[in-house]
Amino acid sequence: MSSKVMETRYYEGCGREGPIRCIFLGEFHPVAGPKISCQFPEDYISKEFFDSINAFIIPKLLIHNTTMTINALGHKIVGYPIRIDNSRYERNVYVFNLCFVCDSWSKTVQYEPVVKKLGEHLTIMEEETRFVSGCSNKLPTLLAHLLHDLNTHRKATLVEGDTVMHLKVLEVRKDPSPVHDHDVPVLVASVGLPRPGRLRPLRQPTAEDAEQPNQEHLDVEDDQPFEIDITADWDLTTRQLLPFMNGYNHVSKIAADTNVEKTLVKSCIQNLVYYGVITLIPVLKFSNMYRATPNLSRFFSDQELQKSCLDFITKGSEAKDKPALSHVLEILCSLQQGTTLRAVCERYSNNSALSFDIRRLVVFAQLHGLIKCLKRYPVYIRNLPRPNGFANRVDTSVGVRKLFTGRHCTDEICCMARIDLPTLEQIIEDDPNVAVIWR
Repeated sequence: MSSKVMETRYYEGCGREGPIRCIFLGEFHPVAGPKISCQFPEDYISKEFFDSINAFIIPKLLIHNTTMTINALGHKIVGYPIRIDNSRYERNVYVFNLCFVCDSWSKTVQYEPVVKKLGEHLTIMEEETRFVSGCSNKLPTLLAHLLHDLNTHRKATLVEGDTVMHLKVLEVRKDPSPVHDHDVPVLVASVGLPRPGRLRPLRQPTAEDAEQPNQEHLDVEDDQPFEIDITADWDLTTRQLLPFMNGYNHVSKIAADTNVEKTLVKSCIQNLVYYGVITLIPVLKFSNMYRATPNLSRFFSDQELQKSCLDFITKGSEAKDKPALSHVLEILCSLQQGTTLRAVCERYSNNSALSFDIRRLVVFAQLHGLIKCLKRYPVYIRNLPRPNGFANRVDTSVGVRKLFTGRHCTDEICCMARIDLPTLEQIIEDDPNVAVIWR
């Protein structure tokens, strides 16, 4: 009774995943016409229900070998109708469809690749041994095995003779947000979050690294990268970009340093964000302001989070002892609106007990949602004519002011106008008609 009441709260499009309720094999019989030849659990789909939708289960030629979803009469059915043309069949053709049945409110897009792979696999078995049309006595066991393993483990392995097939229900994530020029990609594995692949020991900085100047408007020097195994199964572009994703370089700088087209860099980063390999944070500058979030309370009780934080902020440090958690919390609580990161660093610069890099603490805290960066959005308060569009490069302060709409933060304006932050701040300060919104 209670489970039924709970299910009524859900609706088509609610985005929730439900279990597979039934798996059945529908086929076109040369005498009986469309019918269910096998299903598990038995009699879950009634003959009356199947007869009302069999035109979609065994469809016309145009939608054969195409993933289809039917939502009717309280059930959502996902299938992949297969048509095999061969003179050995009574009508020179055999049509079948292995279908998953779920609740009408359930999201089923994650099952579509599984149903398609199953259909193609059964096609091969049918062409070789007539496994499907021959009414194999192994079909009921196969369907029961599939239903149990996919619902319990979200994966299944089918073995038939020398043929082995592995199935897995993949998580379907939401499309990632667009990647901007001023976004900074960070490998989530480097801050104690799970990520595919494995970490390698950090290399020691060399004299050559120290000689490389910082050519961007940022007032933070490049730190050594959080290296991962770039010999893993990455594509060539990703391998080229990964060493430059050090938690401080933004997209424009990565594109310039690697000599890779910016649009290609954004596409690659967006793909990595989708699969949870990296996440994006604002550019780290000493002029930034940060504030604590309610999640900071987790830090007091989560020992695993505390250990990950201490390991991360002391990585590459010459100090042998870990810093005290009280000092870490003191700094995090010092980050508040009205106080810049530079002011916090200067306040603790003479404290010998702080044997770690505060910048790394800021990166870690942002990735775990402990603090939030407050961005500046300049707004021109006079009614200037708004341009229909503007070039990527703006050379004059008048052109820059066209971007003062309250929709672009200072980091974004610097990248779009290709000017450094001090120049932009001077333009804002010199113009009394420009107000700055922090959010």
